[in-house]
Amino acid sequence: MILKEFEGKQLLTQVGLQVPKSVLVAIQTADADVLAAQSLQFPVFVKAQVFHGNRKLEGLVLKANAFDDLSSVVKALFSKKDRFGQTISHVLVEEMAQFTQILYVSISYSTTTRTPVIQFSKQGGVGMDERGDKMSVLPISISKGIVEFPEYPELVPELKQLFEIFLKNDASLVEINPLVRTQAGFVCLDAKIELEDIASFRHPEWEQYGERSQIAKPPTAVERKAKEISRSDTKGVAGESFFEFPDGNIGVMASGGGASTLAMDALLAEGLRPANYTEYSGNPTKEKVHALTKLVLSLPRLEALYVVGSNANFTDIYDTLSGVVDGLVQADLPDGFKILIRRGGPRWQEAFDMVTERIEQKRQQSGRKIQLKLFGPDFSIVKTARELKKMFQEDQE
Repeated sequence: MILKEFEGKQLLTQVGLQVPKSVLVAIQTADADVLAAQSLQFPVFVKAQVFHGNRKLEGLVLKANAFDDLSSVVKALFSKKDRFGQTISHVLVEEMAQFTQILYVSISYSTTTRTPVIQFSKQGGVGMDERGDKMSVLPISISKGIVEFPEYPELVPELKQLFEIFLKNDASLVEINPLVRTQAGFVCLDAKIELEDIASFRHPEWEQYGERSQIAKPPTAVERKAKEISRSDTKGVAGESFFEFPDGNIGVMASGGGASTLAMDALLAEGLRPANYTEYSGNPTKEKVHALTKLVLSLPRLEALYVVGSNANFTDIYDTLSGVVDGLVQADLPDGFKILIRRGGPRWQEAFDMVTERIEQKRQQSGRKIQLKLFGPDFSIVKTARELKKMFQEDQE
């Protein structure tokens, strides 16, 4: 779960870190909130509260030189949309800080060292994504915490406070950029904090943040339904991760983390347009896979279903593909609909015989042309995207 800037700064102040004086303006109470900003020292920055970075480059951070300018600046931001096409519901009106140095610091978890790490640069601000190779990375001992910081010794107290936020809030990222040095000490001008969703059972206070998708935007109705399907029982997952892409025409049902990423990359490399991403794994029930298939097939303008996964160890391929085919048989598939399946694992050959027979019955009953290609565990996942592209090309010949 990604927090908005003002939400992250609330956590910063709880541990004693300094942030600029500010007023939060909500779209529903904008007039009253703007009046409250008279207490601030102008000029001020007015910052849209969104779930992504690079706001200034996208025109979502504006300046108000005087209080008389503030209302029009706030209205201008409320008329904009973020990069996900979402309306802006809050802006943060914040005093400008006078500083002598701009730093970057973050605490996250490294799969390389298998510990939390500090990432640090003496050159913070815009463009950190392009300067990542110039950052220092220092592991943090879980048992000892942050005792010293040779890169910038004066920063140890603030780093301890950031690490406290990281641990107490089950965060996966605590990023301050920029962190500036002022006469009054270090001040956090911006904050990006990500919380680990799986720890939500320990944090009832997270309910205040509402529902958010993993790509930092409000979930669509389909994405919400997918999560309901996945959590309908405790056997495996089917739809726990679901991202909808409005311009796509290929329904995707992937299995296996690495294989899923490889399959999506392969589709995009071939110039194909997935309508969604979702994964089923851990030997989910036939019924759960059936429900997920129906949901994927409900997406508009679909011309194909792409079911690709790694070679399973214990997932019953016959059972799970039965759920997929149940969804296909019940769906009103358009003429020329394409189905490509690549699977391997327990009972995969038996499953392919079943799929072939049932799809042929669907063809005969519907009177429509339905293309089907099946590939076993020896066929490259990357090549499946090329095969799907061929299926589309054959339609045009």
